[in-house]
Amino acid sequence: MTLAITTSLGMPKDLVEEAEGLAKRNGWAYLPRRKYSVTKLLQGRDGLFLLAREGLSFHRLGQAVLQFHPDTAILRAKAPHDPLRTLLGTSPKTILDTTMGLATDAIVMAQAGHQVTAVESQNLIAQVVAYGLAHYESGWPSFDAAMRSIEVVHADHLAFLGEQASNAFDIVYCDPMFSQTITESHNLAGIADLANANQLTDTFMREACRVAKEAVIFKGHFRDKTFERLGFDRQVRPNQKFHYGIYRLV
Repeated sequence: MTLAITTSLGMPKDLVEEAEGLAKRNGWAYLPRRKYSVTKLLQGRDGLFLLAREGLSFHRLGQAVLQFHPDTAILRAKAPHDPLRTLLGTSPKTILDTTMGLATDAIVMAQAGHQVTAVESQNLIAQVVAYGLAHYESGWPSFDAAMRSIEVVHADHLAFLGEQASNAFDIVYCDPMFSQTITESHNLAGIADLANANQLTDTFMREACRVAKEAVIFKGHFRDKTFERLGFDRQVRPNQKFHYGIYRLV
């Protein structure tokens, strides 16, 4: 995959140097922005990272932009009730999120006081989201601290699970791409064709149960048969497009 990075127009020297550093560390070409359009810089390349004051985004010709914005996580963190927070309880837990994606659930869990390690198998997504978690400023100090506390790991989730000791985390969490399309999920537009679409397997479940001390939690479309196939206790949410399932180990 031929990738490059540039900056938005008129960026200060420190951000230009940061873009150059990202290029060097990741093996991307660095392209001075000058007055070229993103479309022009994309010619002959599979994708282009764009570093701006607002964060790091990823662009492709004819595709939605992949960018980090924790708007949904902020709304959920401020809400008096959230089903995932309720399911986890109030005592602080160590949580392995095996399907980070845009990190909405990881942020909600971290904001609730849990220690979160988030695994993402797709490097493009991991790059954009990890940068956002480290640099995005919401104006809400405790929320920003929660984002900074998340440890991002670029790895295949099954391989990462296999490297962990038994009972290494209190909770193993999984939120794979939904097997059914939710048309109103506009937030997923930039990630849909980049994300790992693999569904959960029996092997994943065995490893997750070995690594988790208390429970494995699954989030899926309400029509998803994974709840029954892998033995999750489905937490029915009337009139909601997705449900949570829990497989208790204690």
